[in-house]
Amino acid sequence: MSRQQKYRFALIMAGFTLALLFTYREDVLGYILSPLAYYTARTTLGLLHMFGMEAARTATLIYHPDGFAYEIYYRCTGFLPVAILTASIFAYPGPSRFKFLGLAMGVPVLLALNLFRLVYLFYVGVYIPAAFDFAHSVLGESLLILATLGLWLAWIKWNQSANKVLVSDFT
Repeated sequence: MSRQQKYRFALIMAGFTLALLFTYREDVLGYILSPLAYYTARTTLGLLHMFGMEAARTATLIYHPDGFAYEIYYRCTGFLPVAILTASIFAYPGPSRFKFLGLAMGVPVLLALNLFRLVYLFYVGVYIPAAFDFAHSVLGESLLILATLGLWLAWIKWNQSANKVLVSDFT
C-alpha cells in the first residue's frame, strides 16, 4: 500500500470514527434501528425455541418463565460491527467488486455471530445469572470485536492475493 493510500485509509477511518462518536446514540440511531432491534428479537426468540429453550417475547423484551429477561435494543443488533467492517473494507484500496464480495461474505457471518451471542447470553442469564454481566460485557463484545477484525484481515489477505492474480492476467 502506497503512502497516499495509507493516508487515505487513515483519513476515511478517522472520519468514520468521528461520525460514530456523534451518531451512535439512542437519540440519533435508536429510532432508526428500532425495526432491526425488533427483527433481531424475533429471530433470537425463534432460535431459542429451536434449541429447546422456553422463552417469550414482548416487542424487543425476551423473557424466561423463571424471571430472567433482557431487552434487545439498537446496540444489540450487530449494526456496529457491520458498520465497522463495511467502513474498513471500503476505506482499504482494492477493486469495488472485491469489496462487495467481502461484504457479502462478512456481513452474514457477523450477524450470525451476533445472534449466537444473544442466544448464549440468554442461556447464561437463565442458568448462571451471576456470570451474565461478564458474558455480556467481556465475552460477547470480545467475540464480535475479534470477529470483525479477523474478517477484515482475512479480506485484506484475499484482496491482495486476488489483485495479484488479476494483475498477472493482464501482463
